[in-house]
Amino acid sequence: MVISRDELRKAVADARLDVITGTLATTAGIALGANPVAATVVGASGPTLTLTHRLIGLARDRRETRAALAIEQAAEILEVGLDIFEERATAYDDRIELLARVLEAAARAPLKEKVTALARVLAYGLDEDGSVHEAMTLAAALADLEAAHIFLLHYLAVSPAPPESPRGWQASQVADAIPEIVGVVDGLVAVLAGHGLIRDQGGTTYPGSIGPAVWKVTALGERCLLLLGEDLQHSEG
Repeated sequence: MVISRDELRKAVADARLDVITGTLATTAGIALGANPVAATVVGASGPTLTLTHRLIGLARDRRETRAALAIEQAAEILEVGLDIFEERATAYDDRIELLARVLEAAARAPLKEKVTALARVLAYGLDEDGSVHEAMTLAAALADLEAAHIFLLHYLAVSPAPPESPRGWQASQVADAIPEIVGVVDGLVAVLAGHGLIRDQGGTTYPGSIGPAVWKVTALGERCLLLLGEDLQHSEG
């Protein structure tokens, strides 16, 4: 799976819808469920309340479906039935925590590939030969990756660095190369760097100052891309 620019735009739009419906599910849903009279007091009309309930249901259904898909795919990877999967997932406290983190991330993931990646991480963490703590690190990184992060991470992984900065990409160069993310490139880089998916190779040092950061994808970043099904074949320079 390689996210195209068109898919990037669509995924960003889907994420916006998910945020809207998710916010309703966690705020308006709680408020209405706990005290429906209060919603009426603040002036909500009948049609608005009906719409809100419908959107809350939509959000909950979408998120429950994604979480269930992650469980189903993880069980398939482990080649076990759901009963055995439940036994493994609940055998230890750290496994239960991994399960909780993966299901929460999967429920909030608009990208099918991200749900599958999280399922792979869950299966790895529950496997006897896997590492639950390593799986938690991968799950935490994947949880924060949306379409734009994945697009940027893949671009940095497969695109030769510019001749003027052969050790890696500067944020300004990334913005020039990918105009779709020009307004958020600093935020995207911060998230990727925060999870150790990219590393600052060190900018050129000038007398009395240090040059801009130059970024390169780490082994952990490449592993996340592989979990997401990305092709890491380098593009031609």
